[in-house]
Amino acid sequence: MKILTLNTHSLSEENGEEKRKETARLIVEHKPDIIALQEVNQTIERETIKRDALFKGEIFLDKELKQDNYASALISDIKALGLDYQWVWIPVKVGYDKFDEGLAILSLHPIITTENILLTNTNDFSCWKKRNALGVELKIDDQPVWLYTVHMGWWDDDEEPFIDQWRRLNSHIQTKEGKVYLAGDFNAPDDIENQSYAEVLKNDWFDTYKLASETYGRYTAKGQIDGWKDGKKSGMRIDYIFVNQKIDVKKHEVIFDGHNGGIVSDHYGLIMEEK
Repeated sequence: MKILTLNTHSLSEENGEEKRKETARLIVEHKPDIIALQEVNQTIERETIKRDALFKGEIFLDKELKQDNYASALISDIKALGLDYQWVWIPVKVGYDKFDEGLAILSLHPIITTENILLTNTNDFSCWKKRNALGVELKIDDQPVWLYTVHMGWWDDDEEPFIDQWRRLNSHIQTKEGKVYLAGDFNAPDDIENQSYAEVLKNDWFDTYKLASETYGRYTAKGQIDGWKDGKKSGMRIDYIFVNQKIDVKKHEVIFDGHNGGIVSDHYGLIMEEK
């Protein structure tokens, strides 16, 4: 089992098409079973497009797919390189006053069930603090497997603090049987004590970075990025793949960092491979 996560920062990057194609190239090279994506955008004012046969998110699509939907374009790029992924995308909020900003999951395995969980007090699409989690259920080796992709808020937010979002998510996931993964941008530096990262671990989640026999790279963001204007030049680890049980992890590596694939976003990606 391989899982990849990336905050794509899509449609906000210079040379965006080139970077999207680099993302597709590395996906095809690694062939992850499941891909969790955040900041998956489309421009509000663009024309609508038809959903392709691999799209499995119709139940949540209160906003039509637009011509520049990043997930749709990435699926096409991957398909052109010889791989087919089923996929689901949900719009979460207005981003940068011009995007439908959302979450996406791509899967090489058939998607059985999809879930869209509101994590914040607000359900106002125009509010930039609104947060959701997108989940899919798969069956791998005849066992249920869930993966949720998230883009969490900050620990010290007065209106929508991380702790409230986390408690809603964790409470919901406790109802699931089998293996559950959480992947995405948690906005939770692991070197700040008694905050977001510590709270996740306290609730019996395992950081696959710490479970891995081999690790390559550590930080997933460097310098000043959105939400972290005081970001460390040396780097921060704020993107994670967590799992609800102790598993044998063969390898955990940072990708899209200029060494392992080109830089495609203001975040680097992660890929985790089980033994």
